[in-house]
Amino acid sequence: MFHPSFNGSVLFRGLLLLILLQISCATGGEFALSAKRSPEIPPNIVKGKVFLAGHTGEHSKDTEEILKLIKRLVSGTIARDLDFLPEIVSGKEGIFLDIKGNRTREQLIQELSTPDNYFRIYFFDRELLEKQKNSKEVRTVRDLLLSSEGIEVDFYYESKSACELKLKFKENQKLERELINPYFIKQDGKWYLFRLF
Repeated sequence: MFHPSFNGSVLFRGLLLLILLQISCATGGEFALSAKRSPEIPPNIVKGKVFLAGHTGEHSKDTEEILKLIKRLVSGTIARDLDFLPEIVSGKEGIFLDIKGNRTREQLIQELSTPDNYFRIYFFDRELLEKQKNSKEVRTVRDLLLSSEGIEVDFYYESKSACELKLKFKENQKLERELINPYFIKQDGKWYLFRLF
């Protein structure tokens, strides 16, 4: 026969152990869930209107090719990985990077290999952008794209080999004005990125 105080102590220890096990399982479950959570999902991108300026022609294949490129660019921005950019930039024309101006493909490769490069500051890392702009009121390109809740893309073909895109946000339309219209050029039957967001 057990002494009453010992029995109470065993009961208390059992309850304490049960509570600790529940906390442990709940915490372990949270870690397991967070490990399984997918990274932020890129917004859905759909084709909008197609406009032809001063020329006629069939652009459905061109539009599909450019749409695939813009989807890849948005996904890469959300994933914080634009290392593929040189593959979709013309060796002849290079790329226009907002404050940096025109860059050759080789200069782009060099830029991407720099630790605190243009893309990390302006596209991915809000803290670095805050330091760069000396302001807390900033948004990276990634922030803007995630705020869209979906994007409709209008295509403005200036010619058979030049197309400017207008990205229209499903939500937070005011923020879409903070992006530059992407611009694509066609050379030797292939579309290349010339100007990013």
